[in-house]
Amino acid sequence: MAQRICPKLLIISVAFALFTQGISYAEDYKRTVITDPNISRHCELLTEKRQEKINNKQRILGMIERNKHLQKMTPENKISLKNKLEINLGHLEHELVLIKTQIQYQEENIVRKGCPGISL
Repeated sequence: MAQRICPKLLIISVAFALFTQGISYAEDYKRTVITDPNISRHCELLTEKRQEKINNKQRILGMIERNKHLQKMTPENKISLKNKLEINLGHLEHELVLIKTQIQYQEENIVRKGCPGISL
């Protein structure tokens, strides 16, 4: 005699079987994917260059803050010193614009090269 199975129990058991099977396929896929070591090294170099440029940006921002603080602290009668600080601030702001452009280019280059698993 055939036993009757509850339809809800049948649906739950089939869903569970499919879910566990899907997980095993995903794990198998991760183990069988072959990544080219040249791509990995190239992506590492690109991200290192990007990180260096970000560090330079942070240094420039620190120098800009220091320059502004020095301008506030400089006495009014030191005209030549104030002028030099203003010129220096202009150069730092120009460098900041350049470094931001370089960082943007570096990020676009990383995306263009198709580096896997990159979070910018």
